Amino acid sequence: MNKYVLLVQNPQRCKRIFGLEFELLKHLLKKVQKHFEQLKQENPLSKRGLHSELGFENQFLLSLEYLKSYQTFEVLGFSYGISESYACKIYQKFRPVLAAVIGLQNPDKLSYRKVKSVIIDVAAQPIERPTKEQAKAFNGQKKAHN
Repeated sequence: MNKYVLLVQNPQRCKRIFGLEFELLKHLLKKVQKHFEQLKQENPLSKRGLHSELGFENQFLLSLEYLKSYQTFEVLGFSYGISESYACKIYQKFRPVLAAVIGLQNPDKLSYRKVKSVIIDVAAQPIERPTKEQAKAFNGQKKAHN
């Protein structure tokens, strides 16, 4: 399945799935592609090997999807039609490049090896409300709480 083609056909879904507007995602994709091309020019031996059946755009989306929702690589591999280990390999390849393109000072910020516990407050998450019969979905809050 080519998720990038589906995303191009339905760009309004981009914000909900990846947390980015579609135009920003395309801009980030171009920067990541440019960065990978520079890496290939600096190290021509990296041009060896088989080419992936999963296109560059979908590898990029897999990495963003992992960062957005931290699904297991088993789930990501299944949804992209690849193995769990290959999904992990793709993410490990993209993680330092994404960190460099985004401008993180420490690429290990995208890695959680030293985290011992996580607390997530999901009590007041914004959800989609119906446009008709809104009173049935009203939860009593007067404004959005972030």
